[in-house]
Amino acid sequence: MDVNDNPAEGGSEIPLLSNDSAPATKLEVDAVYRKVAWTLVPFCFATFFVCYVDRTNISLAAMDMSSDIGLTKSQFGMASSLFFITYMIFQIPSNEILKRVGAPLWLGILLIGWGLASSLTAFVRNVTDLYVLRLLLGIFEAGTIPGVFFYLGQFFPASRSSGVYGISLAGCAVGMAISAPLAAGFLSMDGVLDFRGWQWLFLLEGLPAIILGVGVMFYLPKSPESAPFLTKRERVILESDRTPSKAPVDGNLNGLLYLLRTVVMNIKLGVIVFCGLLFGTMRYVAMFWTPLWIDALVSGGGLDWEKAEATSHSSNSVQVALLSTLPYALAAFSTGLFGWTSEKLQDRTIHCFFLLLIGGLFFSLLPYLAGVDVALGFVALVCGHIGVNGIWGPYVSLQVSFMTEENKAFALAWMSTIGNFSGLFGPMITGFLADQTGSYKSGIWGTGAMTIVAGLAIIFVKDAVRENRGKGQVQLNLCRGGVRDHPHVSITFFNFLQSFLKLLIIFVLLPLCFYVNG
Repeated sequence: MDVNDNPAEGGSEIPLLSNDSAPATKLEVDAVYRKVAWTLVPFCFATFFVCYVDRTNISLAAMDMSSDIGLTKSQFGMASSLFFITYMIFQIPSNEILKRVGAPLWLGILLIGWGLASSLTAFVRNVTDLYVLRLLLGIFEAGTIPGVFFYLGQFFPASRSSGVYGISLAGCAVGMAISAPLAAGFLSMDGVLDFRGWQWLFLLEGLPAIILGVGVMFYLPKSPESAPFLTKRERVILESDRTPSKAPVDGNLNGLLYLLRTVVMNIKLGVIVFCGLLFGTMRYVAMFWTPLWIDALVSGGGLDWEKAEATSHSSNSVQVALLSTLPYALAAFSTGLFGWTSEKLQDRTIHCFFLLLIGGLFFSLLPYLAGVDVALGFVALVCGHIGVNGIWGPYVSLQVSFMTEENKAFALAWMSTIGNFSGLFGPMITGFLADQTGSYKSGIWGTGAMTIVAGLAIIFVKDAVRENRGKGQVQLNLCRGGVRDHPHVSITFFNFLQSFLKLLIIFVLLPLCFYVNG
């Protein structure tokens, strides 16, 4: 796990605060961050892994469960979306609790809680039961992702965060990928002890979260200062590499006004949140509906589910679960890969731009290609997943680069809360359109177009880390394979490329769109 980057401003050494410590070299600083990453990131990866297994296993159980409890497409979309109501409401309160009691204890409680909620889904008997448990699952998962980001931010500065965020977030996509073949096995247990296959799926996939929750409570350190795996010198190195605080934040009116001014009223963060709303809709729709899309494809209906309904689901539910593995697996790979390349090249904005265009274009082409050939449709589905999932490392790092240590916990929770409106409305509207039209095409076209718009908008956001380094605030010293000896060449190239893309959009693409529509 390589998290090397430039340690601090002003050269290859970091002056330590301890009187009995010599200045730390870059190699020593990099070694400390590697040690921290190897210790913490696997747990963060595992947390995201079980989080997404329990959040999305409803999509793999949907075909058989729908027939047992009488779910329509609209009701399935509603069940997928209801999760996000409590998920959004409880994110900021959950993160504030985490700051007070510490990440290990609170994350452990959340893990145990959602593991129980997921396992209890095996015993639902009607749509109302399912709705209640999805709401409960949202309460416990609410603080997980922003909480983990805040926790990692205590150990890694913004310039080093893209890689560790990308690797941790890869757990989300790996969770989806691994859950697909696991689901195939659990679905094949249909009839064992008089349980349906989908019941085994929920019951057994909730248990790892409970076990991991106990481990997180007793293993993770609360902060760098209390980390038993760090020596005194290593703790000082981490403290010396942190960005100095700029303003105190207290719990009174002044603290609230500071958060509102630096987060809610921050125009750059607002643009990033807007882009997250747009492409997040596509991502959540793809997350919950991919198995049903594949079911329609392999049943010979293109993306018309009414044609797929004419084919018996009992013969292909396991096949669909196995086929779902590929797009989710490549999504996992792309999340880690582009988080790594983003950190190596010290670029976030241009990564986001191209990945959003890839995801949006391929998903927009999916309905057409699925009608031409099943294999072409499947390729478009896979490439779309690569785009909308590969963006997460550079996208989160872009968010964090505009935050301070004082507002980071609130900002992460606030941005995650707003961004998750896409999860609330996307799957629900997709289900409604599917019931009304007998096809998945309208929902895919709409969300694909939104993803393209997000890509065109995000290119106008400056990369804060690159901008600071261009001003000399932070020394750019990329790792192996990067532009180590000529940092300004890399800064100039990416600044030129971003400016060129903005001009291309303003003076070529927009006039072309007006001309075509006129």
